[in-house]
Amino acid sequence: MKKHTLAFAMLALVACARPVTPEGGPKDTAPPQVVQEKSTPNNTTRFSGRSFELTFDEWVTLQEVGTQVLVSPPLAKRPEVTLKGRTVRFQLDKDETLRPNTTYTINFGTAVKDLHEGNPAKDLRFVFSTGDFLDSLTVAGSVVDAFSGEPLENISVMLYDKMDDSIVQQERPYYFARTDKGGQFQIPNVRPGGFKGVAIDDADQNLKWNGEERIGFPDSALVVSDSLPNTLAFRLFKPVPPLRMLTPNAGQYGLIRLGFSGPPDSVALRPGLPGLRWLREQEQDTLLVWYDNPDSTAWSLFVGQKDTVPVRALSRSALLQQNRPYFGDERLPRAGDTKGRGRLSGAAPDAPAPGALPPPRVVNVQSGKPVRIPFSGPVTTVDTTRCLFKVDSLDSREFALVADSSGPRVLRLERNWVSGQRCMLTLLPGAITDFWGMTNTDTLRRVFTLPAEKQLGSLNLTLENLNPGTSYILRLMNGNALEEARFFTADTTTTARLVFANLTPVAYSLELIEDVNGNRRWDTGDYYARRRPEQVLLKKLEQLRANWEVEVTMNARFGAGGWEKDLKGKN
Repeated sequence: MKKHTLAFAMLALVACARPVTPEGGPKDTAPPQVVQEKSTPNNTTRFSGRSFELTFDEWVTLQEVGTQVLVSPPLAKRPEVTLKGRTVRFQLDKDETLRPNTTYTINFGTAVKDLHEGNPAKDLRFVFSTGDFLDSLTVAGSVVDAFSGEPLENISVMLYDKMDDSIVQQERPYYFARTDKGGQFQIPNVRPGGFKGVAIDDADQNLKWNGEERIGFPDSALVVSDSLPNTLAFRLFKPVPPLRMLTPNAGQYGLIRLGFSGPPDSVALRPGLPGLRWLREQEQDTLLVWYDNPDSTAWSLFVGQKDTVPVRALSRSALLQQNRPYFGDERLPRAGDTKGRGRLSGAAPDAPAPGALPPPRVVNVQSGKPVRIPFSGPVTTVDTTRCLFKVDSLDSREFALVADSSGPRVLRLERNWVSGQRCMLTLLPGAITDFWGMTNTDTLRRVFTLPAEKQLGSLNLTLENLNPGTSYILRLMNGNALEEARFFTADTTTTARLVFANLTPVAYSLELIEDVNGNRRWDTGDYYARRRPEQVLLKKLEQLRANWEVEVTMNARFGAGGWEKDLKGKN
């Protein structure tokens, strides 16, 4: 009986010693506080110790030490950070040598949290100097994505006391910090002097740039002084890797797909087969090579200066049997699928069978914009005698089908569009001839409508404070889809007015890009060439309403971000 009583008493003592969450009462939101009297004195000079301790006013936990506990300047050896009870102990490695006359800052981030609610200790840092005084200057600033302008969290901002560009890949920085959720950073206790500033998306957290991680840098070196604003702004960008060809795909007769690590604008192509018929088409980072090899022999395609793509002998007859010209944005009906085919088996080749055609796709036309019709392969000729055009059920010849500059697989439909009209284009069998001499065996139909003016809206945009002589790109976006792009160069008036009429009532956004090199696209930066990414202004607009005009005035001075809107109903 005595043994049982003794065991029960010991269990009770253990239970009393174990910290537990109190029941009831308001939720604890207060962060743990350092008890100064029980801790190593902070902000000391002539520090010669090998460790320090911080004791807290409540039970705490220690988490993610490797990523949260940051020492600036960085140490050569990894320190040991441990927890015992309510005390966090920081111990230098036995082989660590501290720099003379240097101020060290140990930032604990959110590593120390209270035991019950997980509230992190706020702004917890320990500072000491191996010299006679503490450096007291602060460098602060922000990091955003170079294109979207969104603030970036957990980005390493680094200051180097050496100015060589290669230092970011060879050595760790003299000072560093990481950004918070708002993209803000602060580096305290910095000494006066000149520094190179760099921000990187340090995924491996080794405080070195691997050449592929996102990076950002300011216009010039930073001079830290008590008489100058010590602020930095970084726009992080993804470096463009050296252009290289990815795995090519030449498994289909008539088409070779060449993927690249970037836009292959200047990549030269040369077929190693004399007399081969071929076409080149580019889709962002991919080159499409359309070819026709009647002899179906093996050959090679030479890409750039060093790559060769072997093309094995493939069956041309198989292509002719299994494929035919069709709309590029619709599924090609399978053989024998009368429901999806353009005409019923046995119907006259020059006219569709009544009731046999599937419902045509309806496309909304916008006045003043080209109407493009995509096809499954390159189109070479159009037989206009096999093209029918109806306007509100009445036959019309007031249209034209012509090649479009966007690519060999696109035809442009031209006519004077009238609001409220419903137009149907019918391509009878034999109307379209493709690159291999095949014609469409199905009757292809498409309906085009220009909504009534009262169903549409307009955007009138005024750009102010443009930089004279600078090229710009203005992109009107419908979600992630490009609605329309305008390219222009600012004249001496520094003001431009752009009108977007007959828009579908949706929520649009605007992208204004300073097109420094005039290549009509946004270009990222280059660290070693000291070229920063081209500047961008983004703005989401309010929902465009039918039969309304939206007047928008935009301050185009990058960094100003001034926008004003005035809604006016149409009369």
